[in-house]
This record gives sequence, C-alpha cells and structure tokens, in this order.
Amino acid sequence: MSTNKKSKSRLLVLVGYLCLIVSLLACAVVGGGAQLSEDESLRVDDGVIEVQGENGDWVTVAGNATFELVGELESTDPWTVTGTTFETNELTQIEADLQAGDLVRVRGTVLEDDTWVAYSIETTEETTDPIIILISIVESVDPWVVNGIELNVTTETEIQDEITEGMIVRVEILLLNDGTWEVLSIAPLGELSETSGCATVVATIVSVNGDEVQFLGWPTSVKLEISEGENDQGEDEDGEDEQEDTITVTLSADQVVLAVVCVSEDDQLFIVKITILNQNNDEGETPSSGEEKVLICHKPNKNAHTLSLPQSAIPAHLAHGDILGPCP
Repeated sequence: MSTNKKSKSRLLVLVGYLCLIVSLLACAVVGGGAQLSEDESLRVDDGVIEVQGENGDWVTVAGNATFELVGELESTDPWTVTGTTFETNELTQIEADLQAGDLVRVRGTVLEDDTWVAYSIETTEETTDPIIILISIVESVDPWVVNGIELNVTTETEIQDEITEGMIVRVEILLLNDGTWEVLSIAPLGELSETSGCATVVATIVSVNGDEVQFLGWPTSVKLEISEGENDQGEDEDGEDEQEDTITVTLSADQVVLAVVCVSEDDQLFIVKITILNQNNDEGETPSSGEEKVLICHKPNKNAHTLSLPQSAIPAHLAHGDILGPCP
C-alpha cells in the first residue's frame, strides 16, 4: 500500500472516531438535562415541568411563575385581554364560543423568555376593573423586578412585611385604560425551595383524589408522597422541634401551591413538598379551602376603580384610603 493510501486510510479512521465522539456528546447533551416519567409524557427539565404534545414538541406546563388575569377579551388572534397578549397551546382549556367583548378569567404560566401562556380561558361574572395576580420570585427590590418583569412601584403601592430577593410573592396589578400597570400591592408568600434533581413550581390545583393531585394544565395527576410527620415539623441541632416552611394541610381545588416535584427511581413524577400560597395562615391557623372575595373601591377620590380581592388583603387597602363596596 502506498504512503498516500495509508494516509487516506488513517484520515478516514480519524474522521470516524471524531464522528463517534460528536455523536456521544450530542446524546449526553440531549439526555443529561431532562428526566422522563415512565410513559415519557412528562419530564423535569432545568427546573420546569414539560409535557410532550401530539406533534412531538415539549411544552412547558409549570415553572416558578403563574398569573391570573380578569378583564375584557379584545381579540382571539392573537389572544388579548385588556391590552395584555398571551399565547395558547394544545393543552389550553378554552371555553367554547368566546367572543370579543366577553369578560373572561385567564390563568397560566410565565415562561423564562417572558412569554405568557394560558392554561385556561373561561367567562366570568366578575364586574370589577381588570386586574392581574402574579405569583413569582423576587429578583430585585431596587428596582423591583419579579420574574423578569420590572414593576413600577410607587409610594402608593402596599409593600406587606419585609421582602427580600429570592422570596415568592403575590403581586396585585391594576390594568389602566391607557395600557399601563398600577402595582397595587406586593405580599410575601414564602421562600423558594431548591432540591437537586427536582423542579420547584407554582401551580393551581384542579382536584385531589386521595394522594393524587391534578394541577391545571397538566395532562396527568401527580402522586403526593409526603407523610404528616415529615411534612409537619423537624428537629433543630439541639433536638428541639422546629416548624418547617411547609405545613400539613387539606388540599382542595383552586388553591395555588408551591410544589417540589421529583422523579423516582422507577421514573415516576411525585411531589415531595407542597406549600399553599393563596390562603391566609396568620397565627398558625390551618388555611381554609377557599377565601371569600370582597369588593372595594380603590382610590375613591382619584381615578376610582372597583376591585375584587381576597378578604385577607382588605385591611391593608382600607388603611390606604380605599372603601368597602363597589365604586359609585
């Protein structure tokens, strides 16, 4: 064999090895960051829960931010409610025969690229001014940034308790006629819990059947694997009982929760920790299954707006000059 032919043979072998290495690296990149459930319909990937749609694409169904928007439906292409545009996907539950002008409630998630994706769109009978409830992580307090959204906080914004970066908060936002936002209040809900190999997500409960929890926008239910002793309290270094952030409570529909979802050894998704975010839990009381909404007149003497808010939020609004009942 000539030297020329030997060189060509070696080159082909070298190229073959390089191709093999590239292929292995590609497989490692694709498979290293995601953990699939047994039926490969759900997966935990980089802190979010994703589901594989009919077209094979992976769609985010839960991350660490959720929103609820009540207002007038302006368009269905694109979907727009009171100046706020959001997307839908094949999992979005959309009430039939919706038309522009309908008063609707939209619930969904905010993705890392700031895209708002709806889980559900349905009509509502609330006759209040349009409002957004955003539950997410505080990234900065000077300026105020929550889930990548810079909030125009003013002296009239009610900041409840001491809030620091990394906290989960509930933000009430009033949508004004000129398309701008007025931040009504920011309230702390708890601390973000990081668990290796798991995803910490904010989700809304649709139903609970034994130890199976169905979240809004999720195609299947997830098993709750928390014993009362493990989830209720622990011990500090001195052996004394100490209260954990999460308490054992009765779960029910429409509760917004912070859930830590992991993948078991047999590739099943399960919940190892869950905290209710939209319930009042003052003085150690067990949260109730549904907090009654109250109508108030916000800023009655200047740019009055009627708002429907949880009862626990009413005292702070009254202290700020709002009055009970709808605006005249």
